[in-house]
Amino acid sequence: MARANKEPKNKDWVELCEYVKKEILQYDDNMKIPTYLVLKLQGLKKGQHIANNNIETNACYDDYTLLCAFKICKRKIVDYISKNETKIKDENHKINLIIKMVEPEINDVYIRLQQAKKKEEKLQNDSFENQFNQGADYSKKTKDVNDRLKNLF
Repeated sequence: MARANKEPKNKDWVELCEYVKKEILQYDDNMKIPTYLVLKLQGLKKGQHIANNNIETNACYDDYTLLCAFKICKRKIVDYISKNETKIKDENHKINLIIKMVEPEINDVYIRLQQAKKKEEKLQNDSFENQFNQGADYSKKTKDVNDRLKNLF
């Protein structure tokens, strides 16, 4: 029971795996996430074809970036898989197709997220106090009052 209440350390990773499992592959909770998919996702994070500690990493993406890339490509992936179901041989073939569609989008998503982060930091660092006018005291240049207005008061 205590384990179920405990917050996982790698929450973003679990969210990414669950999203790909349920939304992209359209598996239900009774089905196991394929080990091949996990290796492909780990490799995608490191810029590799598949996760391998003996090969030099080419990139270092975080789980949130990959999740955003999958969310952007979801419609394209699901449509392609549903239209070409007869051409897809097995689960590994399907996973390779999914990764092949997402991989070109990752750099664009990464750049967008970095730009958004920079804009947010800039907004937080800018001091708006200096940009606003504190107000000016209004004073008439002349003390004269129009004769017609004097009669009204």
